[in-house]
Amino acid sequence: MNTLSSDTLGAAAASSSAANPAPASRTTRAYRAARSLLFLIVFGLHLLIVIAAGQRLVVLPLLKLFPRHSLRIRRAWLRLHAIVTTGLARTLGGMRLVVNGKIPRESVVVVMNHQSVMDIPVGVLLTPGPYPIIPTRDRYSRGVPGIATLVRLLRYPVVTQKRENLRTELPAIAEAADATARGENSMIIFAEGHRTRDGQIGPFMRTGLRIVLERAKRPVYCIVADGLWHARTTFDAATGFAGATCSVRILGPFTAPSTDLDGFIDELRNRMVETLAAMRGASSPDTAGAAPAA
Repeated sequence: MNTLSSDTLGAAAASSSAANPAPASRTTRAYRAARSLLFLIVFGLHLLIVIAAGQRLVVLPLLKLFPRHSLRIRRAWLRLHAIVTTGLARTLGGMRLVVNGKIPRESVVVVMNHQSVMDIPVGVLLTPGPYPIIPTRDRYSRGVPGIATLVRLLRYPVVTQKRENLRTELPAIAEAADATARGENSMIIFAEGHRTRDGQIGPFMRTGLRIVLERAKRPVYCIVADGLWHARTTFDAATGFAGATCSVRILGPFTAPSTDLDGFIDELRNRMVETLAAMRGASSPDTAGAAPAA
């Protein structure tokens, strides 16, 4: 077991949050809300002061002075952001992060389920090789202090998830996949395309994922995270995030085939659904099909 928490860890099944936890008392809910709000306020200040100002005053000048080290600078800045965010969540919000499995320090493709606003920093923290490129919804590339500039700095592909825009958006994803093939980056794909409302794993959006698997030709890992689906939105995180346990299992490596990528994607999703059900100590009917061979 690879753990990123100082908490004492039990077995993965016991530590995973149940799908329907017992209701907390009014006092407990108020305490969690206060801690959650404290985390959100401090994180907001971090975005405004450290991320937004730091990028303008520190990172951009470093990129101009040392262009040959641009990938290292971007990686260090993104990793710092992930470490600080998860650190604040643990210290101020009382979040526990329990991880089974490990991704090696190499260029990889990661497919991760999407439950909460914490998924991105957790995914970045668990991808230790070249910094991961994450296709990002267009609304985060504008109007969100710190985040919008971070998206531009890291050259994340921006997607609207609208069919009419596919032709203009897919080349950026293909370029990121090619950079991953060269070992310059990794990629994290939230294949559902949005955070689920019940914590279950939804259908995968396949077009961009097909391109990444076809062009990157790198080991594929799956990250299955559970326990934070009740912190799906910023408001949810501000009112009930504290004290939660985020349990993670890492699956892989898998090798994408040269043909029948749709079948491979089905197998990946089935394995992730099966793993999530096992983490919750429940069976799931949506797990038919063989898992990809490692």
